[in-house]
Amino acid sequence: KGIEAHKAGKVQEADRYYTAILKANPKHPDANHNMGVLAVGVGKVDEALPFFKTALEANPSVVQYWLSYIDGLIKLGRIDEAKAVFDQAKSNGAQGDAFDRLEKRLGSPENKNSNAQDPPREQLQSLVNLYTEGQHQEAQRQTSKLLMKFPKSVNLYNIIGATYKELGKLNEAIDSYNIALSIKPDFAQAYNNMGAALQEQGKLDEAIDAYKKALSIKPEYAEAQSNMGNAFQDINNLDQAIEAYEKALSIKPDYAEAYNNMGNALRNQSKLDEAIKACNTALAIKPDYAEAYNNMGYSLKDQGKLDEAIDAYNKALAIKPEYAEAYCNMGITLKEQGKLDEAIDAYNKALLIKPDFAEAYCNIGVTLQEQGKLEQAIEAYSKALNIKPDYDEACNNIALLFYQIGKYKEAASFFRKSEASISQTWLLKCLYELNNKSHFFDQLDYLIGQGENNSTIGSYTSRSKIKYGINRENPFCNEPLKYVLKTNLLKKCDFQDVFVKGAVKILNEGLVQSKNQSLVTNGNQTAGNVFGQMGQYRKRIQDIILKELENYRLKYKDSNEGLISNWPTNYRLNGWIVKMKNGGVIKPHMHEQGWISGSVYINVPPKLKEDSGNLVVCVESETDQDAQSKSIDVITGSLCLFPSSLLHYTIPFESNEDRIVLAFDMIPNK
Repeated sequence: KGIEAHKAGKVQEADRYYTAILKANPKHPDANHNMGVLAVGVGKVDEALPFFKTALEANPSVVQYWLSYIDGLIKLGRIDEAKAVFDQAKSNGAQGDAFDRLEKRLGSPENKNSNAQDPPREQLQSLVNLYTEGQHQEAQRQTSKLLMKFPKSVNLYNIIGATYKELGKLNEAIDSYNIALSIKPDFAQAYNNMGAALQEQGKLDEAIDAYKKALSIKPEYAEAQSNMGNAFQDINNLDQAIEAYEKALSIKPDYAEAYNNMGNALRNQSKLDEAIKACNTALAIKPDYAEAYNNMGYSLKDQGKLDEAIDAYNKALAIKPEYAEAYCNMGITLKEQGKLDEAIDAYNKALLIKPDFAEAYCNIGVTLQEQGKLEQAIEAYSKALNIKPDYDEACNNIALLFYQIGKYKEAASFFRKSEASISQTWLLKCLYELNNKSHFFDQLDYLIGQGENNSTIGSYTSRSKIKYGINRENPFCNEPLKYVLKTNLLKKCDFQDVFVKGAVKILNEGLVQSKNQSLVTNGNQTAGNVFGQMGQYRKRIQDIILKELENYRLKYKDSNEGLISNWPTNYRLNGWIVKMKNGGVIKPHMHEQGWISGSVYINVPPKLKEDSGNLVVCVESETDQDAQSKSIDVITGSLCLFPSSLLHYTIPFESNEDRIVLAFDMIPNK
């Protein structure tokens, strides 16, 4: 049955029969030999050799076994071994026309040196055409057939390696490139292509080494320089990445892909204007470059220019309608705009194109979570993890959701699955809530020992001192209440024309949806990032806040606290508006992502009691130690800045007027 399937070209069916035979009888000579023939047929000559060898050892009297084994060695360029086996076959009495032809092949000039023997140029071009048209299976099939005739063709091995890579068979691709290089050691293109396959496997150091070998052979190889830049970018070595792109462009000044890749690296360095300029240069060279529009959208979003980012993504999709990543990025931007339903629509369009798009499922989960649809969010995160089990972000997000609903054990189990620093930090919170004292301090010591420093570590170092009476040096801020600062913006800007009008724009236009927020009673919170929603007011508001943050840093510049001494060089603002009615309050909480948290009081109703509507910041909310908290008397126009490690809440107010606050975090860029 196996042979019948084999002859009929039903390779997978034949493989199943031969495999079944070998499970029952691993030394079965015919089954081993035929498995080897199958492997050669799909270009996996190196995998065929063990089968041929086993068949020979089981029955050396079968001439065809010798022929197949020697032919395989020749195909792999292992000529000396092939000659040795040929001599062994002859000494065993093997003879005939087939052996005479083998002897001629072994003695031919092509097998006395490493010069490649290629098929006619038109046949090679036909294979290249199939590859560029995306017909990778057919390109692989035809290349495998030609390799039977031209076993020393480095170009065929290079082409079949490229088809294997596109089919996701990365090991086979690398094997093919190695065969090409065994025939032609100075084949720069094979080293470059091998680098790309290794990079896709996540073997970045090996990939960089392969690109360097390509460049040592061919120093003016722009593509290898650009690819090496991508690998450096993957290991977050952005300076070397940009240097590699610049070298590529010095070789090939109209290299649009290198400009686009450089734009990516510059964006990751938070050099957003330079990143957009690089993308524009790429588009000037190649106007239909959808990826450059997509990358430009990234940078525009990071600048808070959300409408312009959406426009860039739409241009990418006009060029490339099946561009799943552009739909996904558009969804992220729509979410930032507070358009949660539209964001989910964009993610779903991405999934129609790319059903195994784990990132889209993860982003749907985040958006559903903001809408308060927690069961659906868990389902979306679970789908992401089914596709990509080692997906740290999805693992972290589902853990955050369980933490949010008070399922700390479930949350801890997911945080433990991820080695990401954010997950390990949140694990600390779970252990604190579970009152697991010894494990809590083990985790705290581990994080500090790893050099981690963030507001969560700072908060829980201080809170554990109160709860357990155990003192640890706080890497973030030992005395956070000393770093609470209130400023009157009414004296520093036209508050009505800037902040009030900016907030009214968002609240009155109705374009921004509300976020499900369990911390707010008798009020609501805008979804997304307010700094991308204020239109003409965005830059003025953002500039004022950034200036006040710099003033804050300068005020405390002589402090030894990690909050100041480790002040982030690159950061972004994330903000939202909270609107509360009579009796409204915000429960105690902290902002884990932030370094400095702040609030601008757009409207504070007249106080009927001394502390009505005040902001309270504290080290721990459940303590009777007055020294651990501070009540801040806020009025319209107040700006409060404080370390994000502090918990904070509000005191209820009594008024028919709405209490409106613009809250924000200064978040370090990783």
